[in-house]
Amino acid sequence: MRDIVFILLGAASGYKAIARARTDIARFRISGETFGEGHFTNAKVSTPIVVAVTSALYFLLAQRFEHDLTVLAYGVLVGAGMWLSLIDIDTHLLPRRIVYRTIAVAMPLLVLSAFFDNTGSITGMFVGGLGMWCMLRVLEVLSRGDLGGGDVGLGGLLGLYLGWVSYEAILVGLFASFLVGGFFAVALLVTRKANRNTHFAFGPFLIVGTLVAVLR
Repeated sequence: MRDIVFILLGAASGYKAIARARTDIARFRISGETFGEGHFTNAKVSTPIVVAVTSALYFLLAQRFEHDLTVLAYGVLVGAGMWLSLIDIDTHLLPRRIVYRTIAVAMPLLVLSAFFDNTGSITGMFVGGLGMWCMLRVLEVLSRGDLGGGDVGLGGLLGLYLGWVSYEAILVGLFASFLVGGFFAVALLVTRKANRNTHFAFGPFLIVGTLVAVLR
């Protein structure tokens, strides 16, 4: 019964994420703020895919964590991560208002979870958030703009969740993000769907790497 409840919550979270993403993307395009011209979010198949993925992730979180409050706290990451990923894929934007709003919800939930779930660390959460932000900020400077400010801000949010689990998870999350992103870039080059000057959204890979580190 517990698994079914979280699967349904995941489905609702995914549906809400894509609905919000469509609204935001339309607004960004009207205002001319976008840098990408993707249209995945508007595809008919996108809704069932997003709902299925978020449901599966909620199910995996329920297997990973025993305490329901922890599952809900990480469910916020899944919902917001899907919302941000959809926007980033289509527009190459990671709106700071969404990132900051998610941090405002995530921090108290993770702190509260740490009191009931001894697998988490409040200190690790703060160290992770600051540490990942700093690491991505350095990479932003070294990459000369290939890594955007939105990715750096997102890193602060993801670091909270990774640090809460363990310091090792921070490194695993970053490594997995760049590994998956690298494979994707190579695949595009090999299939000639991109060249060395092509820019693609990196936010979704940061989120995927984070979930890999959390669920492993």
